Amino acid sequence: MNTIRFTVLVLLCPLMTLAQRYADGPYVFYRNDSILVKTITEKGDLAAAETKVYIQPPLPELPVSGFSISLKQKITTPPNESPAAGKMFILSDIEGEFEAGRDLLLAAGVIDTQFNWTFGTGKLIIAGDLFDRGTTVLPWLWLLYSLEDKATAAGGAVHVVLGNHDVMQLAGDFRYTDARYFKYAWLMGKELRQVFAADSELGRWLRSKNVIEKIGDLLVMHAGVSPELIGKQWPLQRINENSRQWLGVPRKQIPDSLQFLFDSRGPFWYRGYFYDPKATAATVDSTLQFYNAKHIIVGHTITDTTIVTRFEGKVIGVDVDQHEGHHQGLMITGARYEIIDRNGSRKELE
Repeated sequence: MNTIRFTVLVLLCPLMTLAQRYADGPYVFYRNDSILVKTITEKGDLAAAETKVYIQPPLPELPVSGFSISLKQKITTPPNESPAAGKMFILSDIEGEFEAGRDLLLAAGVIDTQFNWTFGTGKLIIAGDLFDRGTTVLPWLWLLYSLEDKATAAGGAVHVVLGNHDVMQLAGDFRYTDARYFKYAWLMGKELRQVFAADSELGRWLRSKNVIEKIGDLLVMHAGVSPELIGKQWPLQRINENSRQWLGVPRKQIPDSLQFLFDSRGPFWYRGYFYDPKATAATVDSTLQFYNAKHIIVGHTITDTTIVTRFEGKVIGVDVDQHEGHHQGLMITGARYEIIDRNGSRKELE
């Protein structure tokens, strides 16, 4: 595929002004030999603006303000294991709160105000839940999408691990989705579940992602490894492949033998590190031993307004409820673990 450049629009940059105000987008879909770029505009009433861009000849640049994105030449499945970096910044559960995510990336030195990657050979790790609750989901998705290639070019990396809200969105469970997204889908002539289907660029990208990864000595997932899951003694690749093949499928259609991956026993939903019935120290230790890791990093479960540790520091919970205005991320620099807020204040993780 040739390269196409287009823009995540003005809502990414509130200080910018345009003659036309954009409400959401862009949404990119594939149809036969063409790419359809649809943007929801706000001009009195909402309307859907569609641009058809043919794959051949070479694709033009769309002249709008914001930051530009090149569609990926190829979407590939990330590795199940990868080495640590000298600096690693971890976030989870942004849930459509773009400004919070952007501010945390700025505070941590991951990006600059023009959305360039400034983290060098460092790694940005997202422990799930890109969707729901908030109203700026698309900007956050496109920012992470674009930062992947920018990070790679600098020798760094972006790791996006899926959470329960991401899986729900793909499978058509919209109980936490803001109502405006139903209207946006209608304006584009689609049902909401079609917006991130496999014929969309973001749908393809999301379906490539892992459920669990080992990054250096960190075992990263959204929710946790339950006693049932560790009892299977499955390698990371098997967990990821068995989960990935059912992304976008309603839970009731998933085989009984794999239901545990998508219910309260699975890596999207498990809460046993924090809530009853609680995991035992033996379960945590056996998980770390089996995967040869030192720490388990999870989001999903809100335990406080700050990042917390459990099981003598072996489990680190990074969900601080971004949607309710508690904005923090975890910076790991060698052996130093620090909490960073959106203002750039730092304190050592206890």
